Amino acid sequence: ARFYLAHGAPADALGPLELMRETDSDLEKSAPWKAIHGVALLEIGRAAEALGELLDPSLDAEPEMWLWRGLAAAAAGKFADALQYFGEGEDALAGASGDFAVRVHFARARAALAAGNLAVADSSIRFLQNTGLPAADGLAVDYLYGRLAEARGDLGTARARFEDAAAALDRELSAHARFDLVKLELRENNITADEAISALERLRFAWRGDSFEQEVLDMLARLYVSEKKYREGLDTYRQAAIIAADTPRGRDIARRMSEIFAKLFLEGEADRLSPVVALSLFYDFRELTPLGAEGDRMIRHLADRLVAIDLLDRAAELLEHQVTYRLEGAAQALVAVRLAKIYLLDSKPEKALDILRATRQAVLPADVAEERRLVEARALIELRRFEEGLVLLEGETSAAADTLRADAYWQMQDWPHLVEVSDRLLGTRWQTSDPLDEGEREHVVREAIALSFLDRREDLIRLRERYRPLMRGGDLAGVFDVLTGDDPPPAGEVSRIAGELSQSARFRSFLAAYKAEFTSGNATDAGASTSAS
Repeated sequence: ARFYLAHGAPADALGPLELMRETDSDLEKSAPWKAIHGVALLEIGRAAEALGELLDPSLDAEPEMWLWRGLAAAAAGKFADALQYFGEGEDALAGASGDFAVRVHFARARAALAAGNLAVADSSIRFLQNTGLPAADGLAVDYLYGRLAEARGDLGTARARFEDAAAALDRELSAHARFDLVKLELRENNITADEAISALERLRFAWRGDSFEQEVLDMLARLYVSEKKYREGLDTYRQAAIIAADTPRGRDIARRMSEIFAKLFLEGEADRLSPVVALSLFYDFRELTPLGAEGDRMIRHLADRLVAIDLLDRAAELLEHQVTYRLEGAAQALVAVRLAKIYLLDSKPEKALDILRATRQAVLPADVAEERRLVEARALIELRRFEEGLVLLEGETSAAADTLRADAYWQMQDWPHLVEVSDRLLGTRWQTSDPLDEGEREHVVREAIALSFLDRREDLIRLRERYRPLMRGGDLAGVFDVLTGDDPPPAGEVSRIAGELSQSARFRSFLAAYKAEFTSGNATDAGASTSAS
């Protein structure tokens, strides 16, 4: 094993060591075995495992082992520990020579720069500068000196050293120098963020597979996010997380990705994106959706935005998953109402009815139970199951319930009941001067049609006197004038008007009110409060 290690074949050294362990298991506990095994592991790139072997207390008395411990710690990215180990092995380093001394001083300088110990870095760099290294190694020393100069604030010297090293034939050295040059120029505002992104996109493939690639990807992702290029940023972070899987850096990247996702879909940043782009971003990174109430609120808010642009099927898909897999109890019952409303907006009353009945709860808050009854009644009316819908509304005295009754009576052509409900809905509205909204105009015209079919001229005249000033000039004003004029239209004309209104304006105000709930954010707030409760 010693022979293989001394002749640059560390992988081959592991074979005899393993054979020795199989022959005598106590050998692996001996200091020589651990020393050779640790060095061999370090030389094949398994720095963390190597450090575990080299830190065995049985090796503490060997001065040179502290240097190997420093090399292993530096390779594992534990730079503060590396400096401590190099310090413990200072006497051994003073007596070291040749390639091993050069190797240690390179590692010591890098660790010191990373840890911010400029005095130690300067000491090792001076040693390397005075050693008479080959040109390629000399460029590597110049690069380290550039980093030292940058840390001291001598940016001109740092830039010159980085530019020299960036032209090196050594791909690893060139990549590191180019990276530091990009960071320096960006910090000094000599390049824009977009220019830095372009440079890093070229650099990310220059040297791959170690912590350097992770650093490049991390900076690139940060720049993308700072420039509001969230897809590119999250995608870059995702690649960095794969490389750093099961490491502290990987967990830190995952945390940052979750924070960005929350900023987008909880704090409103995604509202700056088009709903289609926001939806695509959500689906591509939906594994970042937090558990619990925050995640549920995130999904509902996105669904609201989709409803606002009539992407009803995609909004329904989001809430279907939430109702089926994420919620239970009152929260599930309330979100099911919102899903049912989306189905109604999408002309799918059967699905609305199914989801309401599939999410029935024995005990619900009074307001939630009432809203569910109203939406279920709407679905039944849409399905022309009028009697069932009206039975469901028994005992309900709200204006919303009367609006549903009016819709049912309109389709049933139950004119006496329609007049009664319309009168109740309009009340003394004619005594105020505020313009009528769309729903009120529909109630007025429907009552006029019902009165015309019933041939109740006196009531038509009274309706005209009360509402003509409020109906004048607005939607349906012409129809109202025809129905309530001095010369009553023939029955055939009234039927024609009723038929046209049924085709063009059926439930128009109702659907507009539903959609307004989603675009105003009221539905999301209500769902969030129920979920939190």
